[in-house]
Amino acid sequence: MKRKVLSLLLAASLITVLMPGCQNAKSSREEEVTTNAETMETTEGKKESRVITPGYITITEAQDWGPAITKVILNMGVAVDGESLSTETFSVSSERKYTELNWKTFESEDVDSIEERTISNLYVSDAGGNPDKEGTYITIEMEIGPELTAGSPFHYDMSAMKNVYVDTDYLISVNEDKTVKDITGNVLTIEKITGADEEGNVNVLGDLFDVSGTYAFENAGKTIDLSYASYVPDENAKEASTPLIIWLHGAGEGGTDPTISIMGNKVVNLATDEIQQYFGETGAEILAPQCRTMWMDVDGTGIYSTDESQIDTCDGKSYYTEALKGLIDEYIIGHPEVDTSRIYIGGCSNGGYMTVNMLINYPDFFAAAYPVCEAYSVKWLSEEKIADIKDIPIWLTAAKTDGTVPVYKGTTGEDYASYILEPDDNGEAIPLDDYSNALYDRLMEANARDVHYSLFEKVTDTGGNYFEEDGTTPYEYMGHWSWIYTLNNECTDSVGGKEMTIFEWLSMQVKN
Repeated sequence: MKRKVLSLLLAASLITVLMPGCQNAKSSREEEVTTNAETMETTEGKKESRVITPGYITITEAQDWGPAITKVILNMGVAVDGESLSTETFSVSSERKYTELNWKTFESEDVDSIEERTISNLYVSDAGGNPDKEGTYITIEMEIGPELTAGSPFHYDMSAMKNVYVDTDYLISVNEDKTVKDITGNVLTIEKITGADEEGNVNVLGDLFDVSGTYAFENAGKTIDLSYASYVPDENAKEASTPLIIWLHGAGEGGTDPTISIMGNKVVNLATDEIQQYFGETGAEILAPQCRTMWMDVDGTGIYSTDESQIDTCDGKSYYTEALKGLIDEYIIGHPEVDTSRIYIGGCSNGGYMTVNMLINYPDFFAAAYPVCEAYSVKWLSEEKIADIKDIPIWLTAAKTDGTVPVYKGTTGEDYASYILEPDDNGEAIPLDDYSNALYDRLMEANARDVHYSLFEKVTDTGGNYFEEDGTTPYEYMGHWSWIYTLNNECTDSVGGKEMTIFEWLSMQVKN
């Protein structure tokens, strides 16, 4: 996908794309479309027919399951008659090109997949996709869902065990029995639109982040490179006035493109008013570091700390520990507005592991932590480590049906996605003494002062958007995806007699 960055303006809950030359004037593309318009009939009294090839941009939005291309906006170059449009006017398909591991040959092979997208809404709009009766754009909204891969800009590369962007083009044409007209009644003959006509992509909320951050850590003749994304809500914040939320990605979001780490797990939701409102007048800054391999990398060779060759000896270490601390320190130096008494760290799976690891190594640095489905083994939880971190406010999140970092006894289903819990003699699920269960229990045994644990039965769609085949049961995600509840601020607990969400609680924590 040609992912050109376009600016965003958030106003009145609508997102307007600021495209150079689009405000109160024709864009260069509009001029090109108008200039290239071919007059088919010019006899006086007859309407003209114009041949045009619109450019288009795609709109990508982070969802609970990952990013989805939700809209295509056509740059028509002329004011369009909305009455001539319907959801049946166009046919839209996505062409996705990526490399996939062949499980029979265990070799990578190129895939070129073309799938039709279902149009859910279509209307005349401005450049940002906002309805506008006199607009020169057409916005096409398309159905999305956790199993509708045609709308995803990601592909999970099994050979690399990471999410990667796919090369996505959109193929758009007017159906044979349909007509598009401009506001004067002229027929607009639209030639088939292909990937060559793409003018860019907008990552909703994601484009508010600076994704160009890099950091190089030098140690013993070795260089450890990290990337990072960051969000600053108030450029005019005073020194030491703004809290900092750190998010550490899962293994599937490692690499060198921080856009993947903030869009893959809906981290961009931390920049919404719903969460920012808790953090005072300045809001909270967000720092999302990205490592090349995974946080559970023991020595830089890509071997997991939970590997049989490592688990008994690695003691929960990470190749990236000092480098990550160095990145955080450098970021704070470059952002004197950060309040160092209000630095919060969290992350999912691999990132949950690294969160615990950072607390243990730097127990006096963070004001609070929020590890999700964390993978820090009980084998490494010594009494000394628990004693060091028991006074740090911590909010854990996990789900009983997590088969990747299991906290309850069970077996993986034949689909490799589900996790079937094993009941005891009384039909009750059997808890395991490991990961989040073990960390919570050890902290409670040590009389930790402020620890919370949101343990969900399973992970389901809570927005009422997606259902199982019966049409009424909420769609069930993989049990490992409990970060959905965290990033949607749906973890709650009674704190001081008041029901409180996880980010409301987080915002109240201040390091002594």
